Amino acid sequence: MRKILVFSPTGLTSKQIGLTAEIVEKLLAEDNHVTFVQCDAVLQNCYFNRVHNILGCAACQSRMQKVLQWAGLSPQHIVKLKHYHEVDKVLLPSFSNFDELAAFTFHNIPVGRGAASSIVSYFRDYHIDSEKYGQLIDIELRKAINVLLNFKELFDQLQPDELYLFNGRFAEVFPVMELATQRELPFYTIEAGAQNRYELFRNGLPHSIRIRTERMLELWRNAPAQDRLKIGREWFEKKRKRDETYEISFTKSQKQGRLPAGFDHDKRNILLLNSSEDELKAIMEWQTPLFKSQNEAIEQIVRFFIDNPTFQFYLRVHPNLGKVDNVQMQEISGMAFPNLTIIPPGDPIDTYHLIDSCEKVISFGSTAGIEATYWGKPAILYGKGFYAYLNATYRPASFEELVVLIQQKDLSPKPQERTLPYGFYWSTYGQPTDFFLFAGLHASRYKGKRLRKIYISALTLLPRYLKHFALWQKLYRLYYKKPFSIKSLMRYK
Repeated sequence: MRKILVFSPTGLTSKQIGLTAEIVEKLLAEDNHVTFVQCDAVLQNCYFNRVHNILGCAACQSRMQKVLQWAGLSPQHIVKLKHYHEVDKVLLPSFSNFDELAAFTFHNIPVGRGAASSIVSYFRDYHIDSEKYGQLIDIELRKAINVLLNFKELFDQLQPDELYLFNGRFAEVFPVMELATQRELPFYTIEAGAQNRYELFRNGLPHSIRIRTERMLELWRNAPAQDRLKIGREWFEKKRKRDETYEISFTKSQKQGRLPAGFDHDKRNILLLNSSEDELKAIMEWQTPLFKSQNEAIEQIVRFFIDNPTFQFYLRVHPNLGKVDNVQMQEISGMAFPNLTIIPPGDPIDTYHLIDSCEKVISFGSTAGIEATYWGKPAILYGKGFYAYLNATYRPASFEELVVLIQQKDLSPKPQERTLPYGFYWSTYGQPTDFFLFAGLHASRYKGKRLRKIYISALTLLPRYLKHFALWQKLYRLYYKKPFSIKSLMRYK
């Protein structure tokens, strides 16, 4: 009998709580001894409840308990986090930038990287320092340290054989993953898969290019040839048709066939496809020696060709940056080059028609980069991406190599068939669920029972959480920069 430890503080999201329960039930069916670690509002905040809304805490804990009960886990096998008072006495330094925070360690565990990842996710801003985010850095680090101390004790007491964690990159979970790595304890990170599936990533993050590529190629090898070709192509075709079977379409509001005003077909038009840098900023595997930021790379490219009137560059700003006002977007707004046309995130210019109309495409990891190859366009990946190792795009190892590729007029597109494992993977990856059916916040079901937003048991938890009311008010003001009010009562994220 294996001893399994599970930590997944996800009670406010129906998809993740349902997938966690699915995994717990399957582990129990294999005759494992499963222990679930529950927050019990000890975390100062979390990804799904960043302001420590005590109503949210009560709803989260009651939902988690109810769904774990449906999964067959006994309440005796649920342990709760506790607060270590020594955390309050830890002296934390001042941080001048993201890298300093990410490098901060406690007991040789890089708790700072998870803290940085959480703050970046909250604000979509990777320009982090103590002057700008001092109080929040303090909260995230102390939370991470407290979680670390909890799991040091739990590992010693329970001696688990395996560990299961939600996602892995946030402040409340990252230290646990790093501690498991240090102690050579096998672990799995949990993430949603294609449609109603889930994926487990052994000894790594869901964001790992290496692990994703291995899974991609393994899935491709093991699938019937006719099926994989059809499904792989279908993924690209549906993306272009704005179909949302597999994921949200970022292009559905764009006007098909529309190009920027003054688009000159006689010029050598190069399309630049950027992406939001925030989510993956804290993931080491995604960092590149080629540039410090995408904006830096874009300016370097444009400046190099500024005296060559035959080239015109078009920067299609990723639609995911549409509601973001961070340094990345501010820098883009300040770009003013005669050979660069900037297409804002919400502009109805048709990305696919741009791909068709430009000579070649340069991406920084955006999915549209490999889509360009599928549609027969020379595509260059400058940096990192989940398709980096499929040989479906050109991958210059230096700026000099990039320039040569841009200048090469007869650059051939990579073979379309190399893109198909990518489309097949994102259509089918993960394990199918047997008990959980995701249908949104209010209609998802576990073994036929609807997951309610809140259960009556939350009322018994709420009085215990009232002592955290001042923390709730403080965090609300810090995150939203406005006073706490009645409207704040149902706001978690």
